[in-house]
Amino acid sequence: MLGNLVQIGFTKKPHGLKGEIKLHIHDQYLEDVMNTEVVILQIKGKPTPFFVDDIRVGNAIIGKFEDIDTPEAALSIANKELFLREQDIIPDDEREFEVEDDGLKYLKCIGYAIFDGEHLVGEILDILEFPQQEMAVVEYQNREILIPLNVAFVRKKDDAAKKILMELPEGLLDL
Repeated sequence: MLGNLVQIGFTKKPHGLKGEIKLHIHDQYLEDVMNTEVVILQIKGKPTPFFVDDIRVGNAIIGKFEDIDTPEAALSIANKELFLREQDIIPDDEREFEVEDDGLKYLKCIGYAIFDGEHLVGEILDILEFPQQEMAVVEYQNREILIPLNVAFVRKKDDAAKKILMELPEGLLDL
């Protein structure tokens, strides 16, 4: 029905009084979301289409969706995973803007699941570059934590399954 979905970010909190909502869009998908007519949100575990009225970029990315006209309605779609249909992703050779990956090895791993041994830690929300290494931003126990993505901890990266198996130091998840 909706085809294959690609996670491009997530909704954040409502903005203003007209049903607008702040969005976190992974850099490589910004051009895609600016040119789409429909986005998909996971509502009660089901992919639900929302038609785009407007998306603007300033200090934050603000989205306005059809039939979401009040702060309360915007709150009902806050903190949800945001997807595009695979066919709505612009092919690399047709992009007007090139996203520099800054040589980050793990940038394309946004959306991958991190496992510490057999234990699911969480999904990678973003990749940050620090002078020493790349860090994965992961929501763990209702808070965002940073996990170092270095060879000492990464055991295996499985692109097909979209997961990274790690052996994290004792106590890292408690920081």
